[in-house]
Amino acid sequence: MNEKCINVNNLTKVEETMFITLYARALDNTSKNPILYDKTAQNIVGHLNYDFINLKVTKEKYNTAIRTKELDDRIKRFIARNANAVVLDLGCGLDSRILRVNPPDGVSWYDIDFPEVIKLRKHFYTERSGYNMIGASLLDSNWLSGIPSDQPAIIVADGVLPFIKGKDIKELFNRLTNYFQSGEIAFNGYTTLAVRLMKNTPSIKTIGVEASMGFDDPREPESWAPRLKLAEEAFLIESSYASKMPFGFRILSKLMSLSPNIKREGGRILRYKF
Repeated sequence: MNEKCINVNNLTKVEETMFITLYARALDNTSKNPILYDKTAQNIVGHLNYDFINLKVTKEKYNTAIRTKELDDRIKRFIARNANAVVLDLGCGLDSRILRVNPPDGVSWYDIDFPEVIKLRKHFYTERSGYNMIGASLLDSNWLSGIPSDQPAIIVADGVLPFIKGKDIKELFNRLTNYFQSGEIAFNGYTTLAVRLMKNTPSIKTIGVEASMGFDDPREPESWAPRLKLAEEAFLIESSYASKMPFGFRILSKLMSLSPNIKREGGRILRYKF
């Protein structure tokens, strides 16, 4: 495959946001202290005809790498407890989570994103027994059909929710929790302030997309879907992986952790059982 041979001109603005996290993971891999060691991300960046430099991804790479690693770990722990687990990665983009987690036989993994994104994804990933890619809007009520509903499911959404309207998120979460008999949902939960600030980040401004969903109370999603029960609120600045961040970033994290409200603005992983 020749360098920069794949054009990506036909994507919507929301679909284009996947390049922010892709590039952040690639930059993490080239840093002195990688968190993800995601060589696949770096390889994909090298094969796409896209101006990644123009995204101006800088500090976001630390937050992205940590939250992604924390979500990877939660999937691994769930799989360790449930050998026949179903894994759903909502809005997977070009993420290589399936490769990083490397689930054993018996696990059924589904990556879901818009049809154009999955079409692009198939340049780099191949379906196999136990691994399927589904090209559909998350708001489409039909894509769940065919996925086993009687096996414990873990559902992750990494950086997706701010680009879905609140009403649609509630419908999605109700659909998911009513479909599966049991499981967990884990995602990075943006606060209302974080969403407001996101609108001014260089990468979001470059793409021209709007973020619309944020909430502060970690128990709020329990009101979205009756079966959801908060199991965990974990702060990224308190992650064990934060030790790999630059010195200045670590000092700032220490200061932020002194206040429960402020440390929430540094990013968090929310996990719910149902």
